[in-house]
Amino acid sequence: MASFLLLIYKFLSIIFTPVVIIIVLLRVLQGKEISSRIKERFGFSSIKRPNGKLIWINASSIGEYLATISLIKKIRKIKPKTKILLTTNTKTSALLAKKITDKNIIHQFTPQDNILVIKKFLNYWKPSLVLWMESELWPIILDETKKNGLKMILLNGRMSDKSFNNWSYFKFFFKKIISNFDLILTMSKFDRNNFKKLGAKNLDFIGNLKFSNEIQNHNKLLEKKIKKIIFNRPVWLAASTHIGEEMFAANLHSKLKRNLNLKNLLTIIVPRNVKRSSGIKKKIKSIIVNTKKLKENLVNKNTEIIIDDSIGQLEIWYKNVKTVFLGKSYPPKGGQNPIEPAKNGCVIISGKMSNFKEIEEEMLARKSLIISNNFSGFYNKIKDSILEKKYTKKIGINAKKFVKSKDFVLDKTINKIRKYLV
Repeated sequence: MASFLLLIYKFLSIIFTPVVIIIVLLRVLQGKEISSRIKERFGFSSIKRPNGKLIWINASSIGEYLATISLIKKIRKIKPKTKILLTTNTKTSALLAKKITDKNIIHQFTPQDNILVIKKFLNYWKPSLVLWMESELWPIILDETKKNGLKMILLNGRMSDKSFNNWSYFKFFFKKIISNFDLILTMSKFDRNNFKKLGAKNLDFIGNLKFSNEIQNHNKLLEKKIKKIIFNRPVWLAASTHIGEEMFAANLHSKLKRNLNLKNLLTIIVPRNVKRSSGIKKKIKSIIVNTKKLKENLVNKNTEIIIDDSIGQLEIWYKNVKTVFLGKSYPPKGGQNPIEPAKNGCVIISGKMSNFKEIEEEMLARKSLIISNNFSGFYNKIKDSILEKKYTKKIGINAKKFVKSKDFVLDKTINKIRKYLV
């Protein structure tokens, strides 16, 4: 049954090719694609395939991309002659990949899940091994890659409860897709158990590769600008916010400023989708007039709320602002990964993190994370952190120690995949 459905899916992928082309072109017009590189979506490349062995690593978005950097460096050290083909699925991750200076690492966009496209892609690049990051499981790509006789490993395998519930209705189909992997290394025991319940084999729990993320080269000018903006002001950060959380942050700002008599309070909002920045500013200005976007260059000492409309610079804020509300958590929608702010010693205040259960449990046990579920709770904890209460300062210290205690994950992952690095 699963094989038959996959066959139908492959047939439909050909039929709907013109529709996909139109959708991609519309994305270009919306600024969501790099126009000069559209052909990569369809298996074409202007880059000549290098000679020798080539490992294909797919990392969908920024988070997955960053998790691969340390891994790639380790692989290149073990196999210095091996070339790396790194594919990502977002414009933002592609822009970050431009900073790669190693000529043995080639970046391309992830090809469309279309049988004609992936056949062309595989025939051109001829990878010797495929490493797939996290949770974007494209049926045709995985099936056709396996048919080419390639070893495939899923790294940082993630299966949230929401994804598990969705796949449960199509368990027979999921089992067919996931069977393409020779090895699955999950980021947590919860993920391993969810994969197992859905019929996955060759499972092992390693830990989250994002614990081994390297600190990125910052935009020095931007960091200088940020330091100047923050200078001696009480400040907190709402990071990776989703719809509704920006107004939540604005209301918190108003209450904190009023109740604590903090006339120079500064609130930083970094939306998950920076394209929403203008709309966010418009809404917030209705209650807090002195709201500015970072790129406007109009920020001054009277600015109360700054909306960061730049891309990929969140770690600079984590480095310079130690009170952090993590988005996608109020109301709870799975939460955001707390590793990056924890690595920077931030006091992390979040709603429930159902997408990161194991990390949440461990950090709570180590007193390195604060979880709240209502406005009053968030207000009190953010207030205490801004005022640098003794217990909140300790939470930030504990968070940094927690991440440090997990630096074995990269080496453990390498040991598991070493035999495949031929």
